[in-house]
Amino acid sequence: MKALTVPLLVCTMMALAQVSSVPATVPVYSNIPLTDAPPVPEDPFGGWVPSCPDGWSMHSQQCLLFVPRYMTWAEAQRNCQSRGGQLASVYSASQAYEIQKEVQRAGRGYGQFWVGGHNTPANPSWSWSDYMGVSAFTEFCRGQEAKHKHHCLQITFGEGKAGCLDDMKCDTKLLSVCGSLIM
Repeated sequence: MKALTVPLLVCTMMALAQVSSVPATVPVYSNIPLTDAPPVPEDPFGGWVPSCPDGWSMHSQQCLLFVPRYMTWAEAQRNCQSRGGQLASVYSASQAYEIQKEVQRAGRGYGQFWVGGHNTPANPSWSWSDYMGVSAFTEFCRGQEAKHKHHCLQITFGEGKAGCLDDMKCDTKLLSVCGSLIM
């Protein structure tokens, strides 16, 4: 009996080993509807890519264009509008720096340049040509807001200065920088 038990045990173990190595079949559920995954768009922005018109430079929040022609503030504003923009807005020190880089790129280092800040006798609060308030950027050349003596803002770049705002007579002829917000 012992002689039969050992071979029987070995055969049983071999049979069990072969059964466990047989791959299990995957059940097929034919009554469960399959759904397709939604298509992944190739362009998540729907075809829109931020860009600037020819001749303009892209910066963090706006396209900029240096205009190397001396004009009054109103002439400069109309010129920018004819190009699809406004006189540039300066909401932060980094935007003042970007305007300075645009001016330097055009070969001008220092000076006074028209930007879009303006007010009126009826509304003495400064605002930008794109209708945003000036309160976000308060780097005025004299350390305080312009005295409202004149109604147009220019930005001054000097040696070691990143740019400061000051009011100026609107009929003064200056070079200018146009801006167009990137949206």
